[in-house]
Amino acid sequence: MTDGRQPVVAEVTHEALARCQAIGRGHVEAVEALRAELEKTPTLGRRAGSAVGEMKICTTRLEPTDTRPALTVACVYDAPPPEPGLIRIALVSAVRFAGGGTEG
Repeated sequence: MTDGRQPVVAEVTHEALARCQAIGRGHVEAVEALRAELEKTPTLGRRAGSAVGEMKICTTRLEPTDTRPALTVACVYDAPPPEPGLIRIALVSAVRFAGGGTEG
């Protein structure tokens, strides 16, 4: 790459994909759009904690739309060198509000 950044590959785990399908319509598409965006802008999200070694865990929120509630998405970032960095979208959950339900 000409800008000096390490290349990044983002993927959705089987577990996260299954959760998207279980939650309902529009979730797979929203998470797939996030996956594509993470490959362009891997610094999205807020650091949630530290994993093993140079890995890190971050979360981001996908705002609600007319067809789906807000989602919280957890991503695991593997250390990039020497291979391209890998971001795994590992957990997807509908955002719960004080009333106990999801927005929708």
